[in-house]
Amino acid sequence: QPIQMENPYKEPPKKCILCGVNVDYKNVQLLSQFVSPCTGRIYGRHITGLCNKKQKEITKAIKRAHVFGFMPVMFKNPSFLTDPKICNVKY
Repeated sequence: QPIQMENPYKEPPKKCILCGVNVDYKNVQLLSQFVSPCTGRIYGRHITGLCNKKQKEITKAIKRAHVFGFMPVMFKNPSFLTDPKICNVKY
């Protein structure tokens, strides 16, 4: 009879890092963590690891920051390039 045990190779469930954090379009340093430094594109959920609600909030806040001129559109602000990475980006 096989012994019942948990799968030792199962990865722990991912937790959204922004749940409980207020996302504001004026917080450019936080928003720039979710933007590609080369192309300026917003990272998807599979890279950021955010829940659906927070990913939509981040996307809206980044677009709002672009419109109001708080963030550059095509690239990341060079002063934020040395910030530690929040997202799971391999490059």
